[in-house]
Amino acid sequence: MKTTSFVVQGLVAIFAGLMFTAGASTLDEIRALEAKKQVPARQEAAIVPDSQISAAPGRRYSLPDNRQINVADYRIVLFMQGGCHYCQQFDPQLAQLSAQTGFRVFPYTLDGQGDASFPAAIPAPRAVLDQFFGPGNNGVTPTTFIVNVNTLQSWPLAQGILDMNTLLQRINQALMFRQG
Repeated sequence: MKTTSFVVQGLVAIFAGLMFTAGASTLDEIRALEAKKQVPARQEAAIVPDSQISAAPGRRYSLPDNRQINVADYRIVLFMQGGCHYCQQFDPQLAQLSAQTGFRVFPYTLDGQGDASFPAAIPAPRAVLDQFFGPGNNGVTPTTFIVNVNTLQSWPLAQGILDMNTLLQRINQALMFRQG
C-alpha cells in the first residue's frame, strides 16, 4: 500500500458522492443528509457533523512524542458494507475508538447499506473509489484511511480486520510522520 497525497480535487471527489440534486451545493447536500439522520447517542462521535466539514477548534489528541493535534483536523474514512462479515466485527470497535479518541469516522458503503455501527453510511461513488483505491478498483472492506480535512492529504491505515491497538498505532505513525 502506498501513501497518497490528495489535492483539492480529492476533497471534491470525496464529497461529490453526497450530491443528490443538481441545484444544491455539496455542503447543502451534506447538511440535508445530516439533518435527516437519527443517530443513536453512542454513534454521535462517529459521524461527520454537518457544521464541521472543515476544521474547527476542538478536542486535542496527544501523539506518543507528546505533540498535540486537533482531532477536528482529521477524519477516519471507512469503506464498509452492511453485509460484510468482517465489517460487522470491525465497525463496532472503530466506533468505540472514535468515541474514545474524538476522531470522527466518515463511513462509505460499497453495497449501499450501513450496519449497526454506521447505519447512515454514504454510498461510495466511483470517483471516490478511484481516488482511494485506484482507477477501476472496487475496494476491499473494511478499509480505513486517515485524511487531513485541511490539506486533503491521506494515509492508508488498514485493510481487513485489525485490533484497535494496532489501528491506533498506525494513526499515531501517520500523524507523527505528517507532523515531523
